[in-house]
Amino acid sequence: MKIIELKIFEFLLIYIYLILVKNYFMDEINEQKNNSSLEVFNSEATKLQGLVNNGLDNFKKLDLSEIIELYYQVINVTSLAKFLKQNFEETENSKFFVSKIQEIEKFNVEKFDNNLHPSIMSNLKKLIENSMKNLKDMTSSQKDKTKEEMENQAKMYENLRKIMSTKEFVEQYDIGIKKTLEDK
Repeated sequence: MKIIELKIFEFLLIYIYLILVKNYFMDEINEQKNNSSLEVFNSEATKLQGLVNNGLDNFKKLDLSEIIELYYQVINVTSLAKFLKQNFEETENSKFFVSKIQEIEKFNVEKFDNNLHPSIMSNLKKLIENSMKNLKDMTSSQKDKTKEEMENQAKMYENLRKIMSTKEFVEQYDIGIKKTLEDK
């Protein structure tokens, strides 16, 4: 009977040892995942900060592709922050990680949502109004148009279409902000 008890005890010790080793390695893996996630988040957040700061300095000069890139990056970082907060493994570094996410979220609200986003919306509306006025003035003249004038008019219509599409994209972000605020 003593041998069986020793074997059971030995088995239990090995089992406990394996659990401890597994937990140690799982903690190491979670720490590495968190560090890797933090690196990706920091990289994307730094890119966002650069785009937003550039936009604040030059919002009237941003071309449409820069506006789309900016909104894409805002959505990317916002989604990444939400995902990371939901799937974050608690570790010793977790307070730093959470504070970094909160810092970027605060930056996003203060600099982008409350400042740059309304400026871009206003600028897009003005661009549309000016384009429509120019097209109206151009089409109101009854004279025969040269090939060059017709090509110029076609380019202006194409540009107006691009501006309106960009404005729709920006408005979708606006709708998303309102929905997020309603959900809170």
